[in-house]
Formats: sequence, structure tokens, C-alpha cells
Amino acid sequence: MVLKVAAKLLYGVQKNASMGLTSMVGPVEKIAACDQPIKGFYIMIYNVPQSYKVTVMSYINHLRVALGTEKGIIDPQKLKRCIQEAYEMVLKAAL
Repeated sequence: MVLKVAAKLLYGVQKNASMGLTSMVGPVEKIAACDQPIKGFYIMIYNVPQSYKVTVMSYINHLRVALGTEKGIIDPQKLKRCIQEAYEMVLKAAL
């Protein structure tokens, strides 16, 4: 019963948002599943009503960013270009 109420509350908050952002600190040491080392992974939440999702996660001190958009809302190639240009500007300013 409590889980149903919590799920309903969270969905109610999410359905009124146009963007979702999550940030998660991952393991700082290598992990394995079934004795197979995991080189890296991303976390992305699906079936949420936002048009744009950003997930930021670190794994073994490497930052990983995942972006998700609703089909037809944002041009993925243009978004990719903008992010690449912003990264290059920050890198240039840092050097």
C-alpha cells in the first residue's frame, strides 16, 4: 500500500515536469557480475513523462552523462553539436 502511494506521488510530480535530471555516485572500485568485470554502465530511467532526461553518474572516477529526448521534440544531431561545442569551449578556457 505504501509503495502504491509513493509511486502515485512520484508520478504526479514527474508528469508536470518537462525535464528530469538525476545524479548518482557509482562505485569507486571495479565491480563484476557473474565473474565478468563491468567496464562501465549508464543509468537511464524510461517510461517517465518528461520530454528531456539527463542522467549523470560516476563509475571508477569517470563521469558519464546520458541524455534522452522524446522523439520529435529535440533534434538529436543539433543537441549533440551544441554539447560538443560547449565541451570544446570549456576545454579551451581550461587550458
